[in-house]
Amino acid sequence: MCVLLDMYEERGEARGIEKGIAQGIVQGEARGMAKGISQGIEEINTLYHCLLADNRMEDIQKAIMDTDYQKELLCEYGIGE
Repeated sequence: MCVLLDMYEERGEARGIEKGIAQGIVQGEARGMAKGISQGIEEINTLYHCLLADNRMEDIQKAIMDTDYQKELLCEYGIGE
């Protein structure tokens, strides 16, 4: 009987560990996404601040519509490297 209880206890522990790992992964991914989004917003705001300071209004308008151009400008200003 003790062997049977030990077996069920081990299975329960294994399931608990698997569930804990899965929850940890989900939480880690959510935190990573939130951090990435926040960082991206900060980088874009920094870019637009720089473009405004340099009076590059047309570049702001183009960057809003063209993400490839936006990436070029981020590189040009050394933002997000």
